[in-house]
Amino acid sequence: MEYAAAVYLLAAVLLGAAGAAKAVAPEPASAALAQLQLYHRHWAVRLLGLVELVVAVSAFIVGGVGPATALAALYAGFAVVAAAMLRSRSAMSCGCFGRVEMPVTIRHVVVNILAVAAGLVAASWPFEAIDKLFDGQKWLLGPFAVVVVGGAYGVFTWLSRPPNSAAAQS
Repeated sequence: MEYAAAVYLLAAVLLGAAGAAKAVAPEPASAALAQLQLYHRHWAVRLLGLVELVVAVSAFIVGGVGPATALAALYAGFAVVAAAMLRSRSAMSCGCFGRVEMPVTIRHVVVNILAVAAGLVAASWPFEAIDKLFDGQKWLLGPFAVVVVGGAYGVFTWLSRPPNSAAAQS
């Protein structure tokens, strides 16, 4: 079950990082939403970022069905927006991580759908708060944290890689 928790918490780390970035710099996400003719006020994007941050922190501190369901719902919305941006053939940055230039690719849709699945699994078999995950073996929290944070960084790096970089290296 710890493997499923790792994937779920990896998605929570990404959600928290994206939320913090949007709360600080809502302009790129606002511009992306405006291009899709969706509600795009800066205050609303900032509020969305704060909600993302609260859900991510709740996944670690509170655990249970609520944060997992909220995480799945947020990522489902992001998957729809990413698919719409991809369909519109927008070369514009999604604004997912604030000012980080990240044009939407199919990778965004895939990561969002996988995060929805991770959230639904976590809601179906709720995980307790992170401090109770390895009750008898607290020493495992260190390696677990390295896997979760390292995995989140790997996914972030993969998402932020330009769409043509694989073709350019060949």
